[in-house]
Amino acid sequence: MITQITQFSIFAASSPADDLSTATLVLLGLISLAIGLVGGLIGIALGVIRLPAMVLLGVDPLIAASTNLLVSAVSSLAASLPAIREKRVAYSVVVALGVPTFIGALIGGLYADVVPIWLLLSAVALFLVWSAISLISRAYRELKVDKASRKYAATYDGTLSPRTVAREGILGLIIGLVGGAVGVALGVLRMPSLVQVLKMEPGMAAGTNLIITVLVSISGFTGHLIGDSNDWTLVMVVGTAATIGMFVGSRLTGRVEPAKLRLVVGIVLLLVAPVVLLDAITR
Repeated sequence: MITQITQFSIFAASSPADDLSTATLVLLGLISLAIGLVGGLIGIALGVIRLPAMVLLGVDPLIAASTNLLVSAVSSLAASLPAIREKRVAYSVVVALGVPTFIGALIGGLYADVVPIWLLLSAVALFLVWSAISLISRAYRELKVDKASRKYAATYDGTLSPRTVAREGILGLIIGLVGGAVGVALGVLRMPSLVQVLKMEPGMAAGTNLIITVLVSISGFTGHLIGDSNDWTLVMVVGTAATIGMFVGSRLTGRVEPAKLRLVVGIVLLLVAPVVLLDAITR
């Protein structure tokens, strides 16, 4: 049965892509294109925005989670190509942070179906707030300093201490577990560590974060796939739009002030969080 878009409530019962109207699928495609464009500019897949958008338009949370992870992987891969060509990827960091997060995401995705839907949505709302605070605080700091100061703040020399690897690895494992279950790669939470802890130049941090996102998203999606929580129609629609947006956005990196974009994205996340939480409470 084809459901008309006017029949959807933001708290509607879940439904697969085949039950979504054409208008809803088109709307999801446009939203994904816009999210991908901004995500490519700042080096974050922004699945934390795409996921609640799908859920609020009537997609089953588990289907939305698996779709979001695969879309994040494909779109981040497209966005990472310019970063690889421009040598903006620190592969030692990809290994040190990516492997633990990869393992965590696989386990989280594999056991996502045993977690109550309301709890998953509550976790999404929590991460929306957490991500928003992270983005807004970082944007505020960047907007306070001039470009010269920001340039000399980047002191990453390609080495990682054992203590840093251990600390970031444990954090990555935890983020992977939760992100894999919820359906978000949570690259927005890795960026502060890359820039503030490892002292990486923002462009390098963005490229590195995209590669990690690819690995983590594939891992989380694999867990969901084993649990048979996927919808290929939705993947095609949302994924194609997001990939185009991410690739174009990545090509434009450096032409738009990233700090201002982070501030806008952070404000949007704060506005979306209460809606997602209300959806969780009413289920």
